[in-house]
Amino acid sequence: MRADTIGMIRALLVGVLVVPFAGCEENVFSYRSDPLFAVDSNLISHVEVAAWPVPVPMPAFLAMRPDGCMIVAGGRMGAILCTNGAVQARFDWPGGAATAVAAAPDGRIFVAAGNRVVVGAGTKSAAIWDSLGEQAQITGIAADSNQVWICDAAQRVVWRFDFDGRLLGQLPLPGTPREMSFVVPSPSFAVAMAPEGGFWVVNPGRFQLQHHALDGQLLAKWSKPGMTVPAFSGCCNPAFVAVLPNGDLVTSEKKIPRVKIYAPDGTFRSVVAPPLALPGDEGRPVAVDRAGRVLVLDGKKIRVFERREGGAR
Repeated sequence: MRADTIGMIRALLVGVLVVPFAGCEENVFSYRSDPLFAVDSNLISHVEVAAWPVPVPMPAFLAMRPDGCMIVAGGRMGAILCTNGAVQARFDWPGGAATAVAAAPDGRIFVAAGNRVVVGAGTKSAAIWDSLGEQAQITGIAADSNQVWICDAAQRVVWRFDFDGRLLGQLPLPGTPREMSFVVPSPSFAVAMAPEGGFWVVNPGRFQLQHHALDGQLLAKWSKPGMTVPAFSGCCNPAFVAVLPNGDLVTSEKKIPRVKIYAPDGTFRSVVAPPLALPGDEGRPVAVDRAGRVLVLDGKKIRVFERREGGAR
């Protein structure tokens, strides 16, 4: 058969197959996530006012020091940035790569490195605590004036230590019923100190935030599962949490990346940064400064968000 005849037959077959379907309706079974990323502009309370480069090769974790300086850590390196983003100091530590970072009220830096904690990172007196176990995976850390709370995602436990590395307690307590335990499907397990005392910890698989006293006593908890903007979706959210000077909570989510604000009782306040302002799907580490600005570690820069005039509360 001649080549031109074969080509004509092929063209006719394509036309026969395509034409009947040309006017078909849209596939009603197709998955569209676009609406989940949309945020009403009236819900957005903040505007970006600055972006500072981070002098760390692999920045992954962010914390605030009481003097207003920022601490960034990633890999085996960290940096302290002044309130205007200028680099004050760089530091490293012995041991593994950073998996979380925090600062105590006295400015002492705590770096979680896999299953260990380095105390006083960046100083000659830096000390490495004993391992929490081969199965441990530290993903969150927070410190007050004399104790440290450590989120262990692999063992689903929040450990309580003093500054010398002595174990003081744990959450949940051994024998706690399953329905009272932490559900941690992925390495997203965060904690933050509260300005009025105590601390907040995320129970990610339950889309829940829990407020505990310094001795570990549960004071309050609330959850927001759902697919709407005021809720938390996915397998486990929020990924990060910080607490504003007025006690409100700043949360950062993954998969549908967004930064939001809630009242301590769980009432949704507003959106700081919507998904369209945060490309990709990873959760961004967040912190807050003394002025109440929200700091977001986004790749190799810290983005500063300030409440805009007339924005949502």
